[in-house]
Amino acid sequence: MTTEGIKERPLPRFEHRTGLDTEQLLLLEREVCTRIGSWQPNTGRRKALELFDAIVVCLAYLRHNTIQAALGEQSRVSQATVSRYVEALEPVVSTCLDQLALDLREQALRSDLVVDGFLIPTRDLSAPTGLFSGKRLCPGLNVQVITDLRGRVVDGGRIVVGSVHDAKAFKESGLAKAYEIHTTGEGPSLIGDLGYIGVVPLTPYRKPEYRELTATELLFNRTVNRRRWVVEQGIAHLRSWRVLATGYRRPLSKADRTLQTVLKLQMYRHHSQAAFA
Repeated sequence: MTTEGIKERPLPRFEHRTGLDTEQLLLLEREVCTRIGSWQPNTGRRKALELFDAIVVCLAYLRHNTIQAALGEQSRVSQATVSRYVEALEPVVSTCLDQLALDLREQALRSDLVVDGFLIPTRDLSAPTGLFSGKRLCPGLNVQVITDLRGRVVDGGRIVVGSVHDAKAFKESGLAKAYEIHTTGEGPSLIGDLGYIGVVPLTPYRKPEYRELTATELLFNRTVNRRRWVVEQGIAHLRSWRVLATGYRRPLSKADRTLQTVLKLQMYRHHSQAAFA
């Protein structure tokens, strides 16, 4: 039997599972291997999955927020094995992308930026107090995010409880201090919505109780909002990593680490060529 005319089987695709294409995953695997050395032990029992497959499992968990038992069934390993891989690889992946994040933030300091917040839903826990957000009517964690004017995520601050107002969360997250040059009027500007009045220099006018907004104020608001909407797009792309969108089930003490890992992975999706140059 001749093999002429038989198409070569394409390489497996991982974009829907992990958010990254095969080339990006291979580059990331190489960098992780450089950081941790040999994935398989020299003696004793071998790990159930090779490093590449373990990275795929870790990223699939972050991308889809699938229960670990289901991921284990897909990869023919136990839930405990999936949990160990996520715990072991998540901080390493984050460390591998540290330099890329620093370079992009350094570039962003020279341009106008946009800030907004979103809520990571959580279970209704008794501790820490203040998880319930009256604005969004559910418990969660308040995340402050900064994007550039193209909607690309630049930075995210320390997570605070969901009941904290955006203006206060912006200060407590550390972003106000990190981007102080954008809030003092001595450099590029920072754009926010009505929740950031008095905190960032460029926000829309709030309608006073005693009168309607003037035509000039309405025009100004439209101009600001035409530049501000990109942060909504950036947050939507960030929340495509469903671990930040569909209910955070891990210990809340790990939420900051998860957020920073996802932020860097989202940057890596768009800037993979510059990541390990």
